[in-house]
Amino acid sequence: MEVKVNRPALAGRNIDPDTFQRVWDRVMPGQAAPRQSSTPSTAPGTSVPAEPSIPPEEVLPQPPAEETPPTTPDLPPVPECPAGTTPDQPDQPNQPDQPSVPECPAQPECPECPACPECPSVPGTPPVSPSPESPILCLGEASQGDSTRLEELMTLARIGAAAGSCITRRASGACARTLAALTRDHRTAFRRLSTAYFLITGKRYAPQCAPITLPASLPLALRQQFLWEQQWELKNNQAAQATADPCLKELYLELAQEGAFHAGCIRSLLEQM
Repeated sequence: MEVKVNRPALAGRNIDPDTFQRVWDRVMPGQAAPRQSSTPSTAPGTSVPAEPSIPPEEVLPQPPAEETPPTTPDLPPVPECPAGTTPDQPDQPNQPDQPSVPECPAQPECPECPACPECPSVPGTPPVSPSPESPILCLGEASQGDSTRLEELMTLARIGAAAGSCITRRASGACARTLAALTRDHRTAFRRLSTAYFLITGKRYAPQCAPITLPASLPLALRQQFLWEQQWELKNNQAAQATADPCLKELYLELAQEGAFHAGCIRSLLEQM
């Protein structure tokens, strides 16, 4: 039995009747296709006929809304003050009067202090250290008072070196080596004292020493040199206490320590004889 399709109804809905008939025969074989009417109706079962999508409506641009100024509430009018008058001000608390600070009485001017009298220079007194405003320069012209003491110590150093050289020639072995080392120390001490003397005075000093006389025996010669080393230590300690030059003080103390060391070495040599 041939199923007829209402073609005019399908044509009004933009559906091809032939296409619809082929799809219906393939999906629902042996059943008659429903008649299409002018009003849409749902298909039986689970099949839903295809419907054309409705095109979206065109959105027309809306004109901009007119801005309206913000409205402010009506305020009451401000009363005008008559000329020459001012509105009453709230009373302010009275501030307490601040006590006045009494002025300090004028201080009398300090009278000028009299100048300190200068002490007369006395020979043999140690030099007075200068004020902090004029510091002493190391081995400078301010240490001219140490020149005589330096000459005395240079003479003693030359005598000690000459005596040590003579005793070394009499000794032998370890004793001779020890005495040779002591002799070199005295020669070095003479050069150090001579350099300090030149920096202070700008001159060279050559001491004139008398010929060295030593006892005939070696132990007696060592005894004489032992006493000389003690005298050398004492002279350098006295010079370190009297000087105001820091460099000279350091030099004197080092030479005094050498004298004490030399005396101990000579004592050790005598103990081994």
